[in-house]
Amino acid sequence: MWFTKWCGGLGARPTRLGSNNNTIPHVDGVLSPAKDEFFTALKMKKTNYVKIAIYVILAIVVIGFFRNTLGRGMNDFDVVHRAATRVLHTENLYNFEDGHYLYKYSPFFALLVAPIGLLPLSYASLVWLLGMCVSLFFIMKMAKQMIMSDKPPPAFFYILSLLLASKFLAREIRLGQTDFLILLFIFICLLFTERGKEFLAGIFLALSILIKPTSLVFLPYFLYKKRFRLTATTILISLVFLLAPSLVYGFSGNINLLLGWKKIMSISSPPLLAVDMNQSIFALFHRLLTSTPYGVNILNLSYTTVTAIIYTAIVGLFGFLLFLNKKSETIEKPFVHSKESIEYSLLFIFMALFSPLGWFQNYSSSILAIMILVYYVLETNFSKIPPKAGKDKFITFMLVLFFILVDIINFETVGRRLNDLSLYLSFITWGILILIACLSKLRLSRIA
Repeated sequence: MWFTKWCGGLGARPTRLGSNNNTIPHVDGVLSPAKDEFFTALKMKKTNYVKIAIYVILAIVVIGFFRNTLGRGMNDFDVVHRAATRVLHTENLYNFEDGHYLYKYSPFFALLVAPIGLLPLSYASLVWLLGMCVSLFFIMKMAKQMIMSDKPPPAFFYILSLLLASKFLAREIRLGQTDFLILLFIFICLLFTERGKEFLAGIFLALSILIKPTSLVFLPYFLYKKRFRLTATTILISLVFLLAPSLVYGFSGNINLLLGWKKIMSISSPPLLAVDMNQSIFALFHRLLTSTPYGVNILNLSYTTVTAIIYTAIVGLFGFLLFLNKKSETIEKPFVHSKESIEYSLLFIFMALFSPLGWFQNYSSSILAIMILVYYVLETNFSKIPPKAGKDKFITFMLVLFFILVDIINFETVGRRLNDLSLYLSFITWGILILIACLSKLRLSRIA
């Protein structure tokens, strides 16, 4: 292919393109179509190079992070692997002799993951790590489908979503936690719910509940929506799963396990209600309203009073969710594909917020909320402007504030003392409340 030199001379100069003999004149002061195409292609190449560079950098960071994770070990997964091996030998799952790393999941979950106990810890850790990555991939895929159906996502949609949720996701992977598996089961439940297959939806919701009971927060909402078959199936299948370890331990042995589970949770949980890594609504009020070693309380109320305040706040937030759901009836063309995306994203957040032991990595459950808000900001501020929306600087500002409170402030950037103070003051919880406020604004503005 031959190209003559483009220059700004007098008159017209022919340009030969490809093998045909068509010539396109260049007139002074006016770009020829061929020249316009050339610069357009050049811009596209530059954009592609930027994307490739970002992906390469991310790949290097992720690979390094995974190698470090496997090298240091995943403390919480070690607990799961130990429980799996104990099931294979019909040993007791709940021993206070295990120290800080107690097994606090249900006996059924130990039975569910028992096959991984056949592998040495090093190989089992690799399998678990890969499983977490696959789970996160499908979680984000289903969340994207819920938000925009088959529509292509805006540029950098996934990167920005992962960046905002990075603190939660990285900690989740580093510890080898179970939240990705729980979220995957719930997303599958919601997928079957939208397709009208409530029996299958109930099975997957029951699976999530038998890993961590925090998923129970979905049941009152489904009752409110009159999804009685789904609710009944969830309760029935949960009872079946609770009895399933009897196949290994016998009925009386399983009863002893269930009592041991109850005992270990009731004894080990209260001392952890106000610890710094706990970023639930329980920890927020206990640190602010009771005397704790952290010295950040503004009042010194009794335990009973604070507990009453906490449960009042929980009921109020859940009631507010139902109020927002009522408002969805007035939205003709929602910004998101699924009208209930706002409600589901709030319920996912409530799983960690309402848990007495809501460690900050448990807010991996906020991924749907973050993806909704990132999509909205990208579409309104940098791409298409939906009806009634306009350029929403408020939500953009609030997401930046969330990023500062949650992601920017850590011991690598501000030092351990300031990072610890941010945890004592529940900066992460306040960041989560910012997400709730943003989602509420979308619904009350009749956008989503």
